[in-house]
Amino acid sequence: MTQTPSRPSFYRYLHNERESLDSHIHDQIRVRLDKRRATLLDERNVHRYRHGDRWATEVSNDAPSTMHTMAAESTIHTIDVINHETAIIERYIEGMVEQLYADLMKHLYQTVGEAAESHGNTITRNEHNGDISLGFLAMLQKIEFGVNQYGSAQRPSIHMAPGQGHKFIKALQAQPNDYHLKVEATSLEKEKSAVAREAERISRFRWE
Repeated sequence: MTQTPSRPSFYRYLHNERESLDSHIHDQIRVRLDKRRATLLDERNVHRYRHGDRWATEVSNDAPSTMHTMAAESTIHTIDVINHETAIIERYIEGMVEQLYADLMKHLYQTVGEAAESHGNTITRNEHNGDISLGFLAMLQKIEFGVNQYGSAQRPSIHMAPGQGHKFIKALQAQPNDYHLKVEATSLEKEKSAVAREAERISRFRWE
């Protein structure tokens, strides 16, 4: 008796019999988005809330924080399903990830901007007549450095609009040696302050 050939598997998704294609696709979106986010935010600093859309700590007098909602949409054409165009699955996953990541970045920059403005930690082009080198030095003098999990000082990173990086670096490289020495001296002083603050913070804990 001739055996009927099994249907070829064009897209592997069933890790177990109880997992559906729909759940696997959304797991892929979650995993890929987490990987993109991990390049910016350490996973050890990420907290997940499964219920509610706002929270507050008992010791805080601030208004409750509100959860930001991200959304994405995609279109799958019926004709592609009829024609078994399995490539639409990958396009759907990547499209959703790109939209969610873009929304995440927009909200992240907005949150950082609002926090900086509320504390006066802003530098405008008008303050230095658009001079990049003076603005950079003023920014460096105004901010505080942080430390990593080992207590070592970490220098900050700069995020800027696409296409501006080359212009920014070129402007700094064109500065005289005295300028670079001042930047390095400021950075070293900021690193010492960051380590000292961390040591003072740790000293408040009791170790047994």
